Amino acid sequence: MMGVGGSSPANKVDVAALVDRFAEQLFADLEPDDYAARLVRRRQAIDRLELGFSCDAATFASGEQFRNDGSTTPVDWQRHECKMQFGTAVDRLNVGEQLHRLPQSVGALMAGDIGFAHLSVMARTLSILAKDAPNAGVDEAELLEKAKTSTPGRLWHYCIRLRHALNAEAVAAEQRFAAEDRWLRLTTLEDGSVSITGRVDSIGGAALRTALEPLARRMGQGDDRCLERRMGDAAVELATLVLDSGRLPHVASQRPHLQVTTTLETLRGLKGSPAADMEFAQPIASATVQRLACDSSISRVIFGPESTVIEAGRARRVVSGSARRALNARDQYCRWPGCERPASWSAAHHLVHWIEGGNTDLSNLILLCHRHHWMVHEGGWKLVQAEDDRLLAVPPTYGFLPPVRAPDETAVA
Repeated sequence: MMGVGGSSPANKVDVAALVDRFAEQLFADLEPDDYAARLVRRRQAIDRLELGFSCDAATFASGEQFRNDGSTTPVDWQRHECKMQFGTAVDRLNVGEQLHRLPQSVGALMAGDIGFAHLSVMARTLSILAKDAPNAGVDEAELLEKAKTSTPGRLWHYCIRLRHALNAEAVAAEQRFAAEDRWLRLTTLEDGSVSITGRVDSIGGAALRTALEPLARRMGQGDDRCLERRMGDAAVELATLVLDSGRLPHVASQRPHLQVTTTLETLRGLKGSPAADMEFAQPIASATVQRLACDSSISRVIFGPESTVIEAGRARRVVSGSARRALNARDQYCRWPGCERPASWSAAHHLVHWIEGGNTDLSNLILLCHRHHWMVHEGGWKLVQAEDDRLLAVPPTYGFLPPVRAPDETAVA
């Protein structure tokens, strides 16, 4: 949309040249490599310009020019003519409309004692209170004093506490609406990987982070994962722990579990064997089948012609309950060098896999957490027993794994 405002003479001014000249004067007394001082001073200048923009936005909204230019609201006009996002335009307009109630704070911003982000939080709080507690008096001096000693984020926390004191029901309703707005979307991509997008409220997010962050800490030797990779691994490990706990609601009279259907040849990793099938996943490689089979329940199913089931044996645990209790008591935690995942978060790993003739007894079993169990089977790492009985982790000598990078938040699956 381009209205009359888009072709006004003011828009033909060489703004870039004006800003460049302004910047030369702004930094004239600073050393070229004093980036700390330059950042602070540039931010103060931007805050001052934001303040002026907010004043102009409020004045502009009180007139009719945005309608004459074909826009339905002043925010809509700002989005198109000022190249702004909706939320940013709403925020600047709100600041401008609340400035008459924040004279001391405006002076503090001009003096560089607070930033525009502080002013935005104060204006948002006053705007909400005007609806939730219209008769409440807010002490600007007290709010300003808090702003001078807080980041904008901490100031918002303080403002929520203030709003709760003035109208607890409104804050409770706001949090209830946020909880009802939770959503999660799992999108299966062409290669079988799953893109996860969603949103949870602050309280739900706190529960999620509290559960994930202990699992996302760096652990053991060779852990050079970025934070995003560690959080992704933590989410998978959390799901695995919940499945292993058996506490999820039963489905079809069974507790939810990962179900893999494989041939004996695939389990043994023989050349020419087909990939195994797993519910909700693409066919999986024999290395993954062997990891899952290390500590799982196994059922033998014999098929006849036309896939007729001839025999279906009872499921039996590879590592029995008594053997697992003894293993937990001996190892106590993941045996990967430097890892401290407790036994309850670890799987029983066969040093020599049982499909290759390894015994399921303590001499051939160790505890490995979800990540390190994966690294041994699919990741190509080796565990070697040193002469002093220490386990050494030997990294793979081949580079078949793609480099790990932080996800592109702008990508659309």
